[in-house]
Amino acid sequence: MYTITEDHGQSLTYILQGETQQSCLAIVPDRGGIVTQWQWRGREIFYLDKERFQHPELTVRGGIPILFPICGGIVDNTYTHNQQAYQLPQHGFARNLPWTVTNQLATETEAVITVTLVSNDQTRLVYPFDFQLDFTYRFQGDRLSIESNIINKSPESLPFSLGFHPYFATPDKIN
Repeated sequence: MYTITEDHGQSLTYILQGETQQSCLAIVPDRGGIVTQWQWRGREIFYLDKERFQHPELTVRGGIPILFPICGGIVDNTYTHNQQAYQLPQHGFARNLPWTVTNQLATETEAVITVTLVSNDQTRLVYPFDFQLDFTYRFQGDRLSIESNIINKSPESLPFSLGFHPYFATPDKIN
């Protein structure tokens, strides 16, 4: 049997776990819908800078941040659309905004949670498009799958790139 529990620590964290596995997955919707932890057979898969995570004004270094609507950077963080200049930071804004849990399900064989980011006045200041972005995390045994769904709610084409910036734990990393 799989479960989804809530940890109401510093940030509300959803923990997906199976009873018989030594594996769990932690997701923090308020910090960009980020996966902060994946323990697989008792071993941590991702690195998380816990000190930096304590400060909500800083970007998270660790886990699997979601990159949207851009994966890299653009010159001077500026682009033009319909003769208007916009400032879009490196990796976009999705990793810095709160997401909403829109679905969760725990069964005998899996735990599933969907987090959603919807365009709003804040996003339109840097990206003048209406959208809904859903990420579904599916945890089964030793497997994690991530599904994305992007809905264009604008009357025009929705230019975007979508990606992840995973930080894998490497115990033998040289500083």
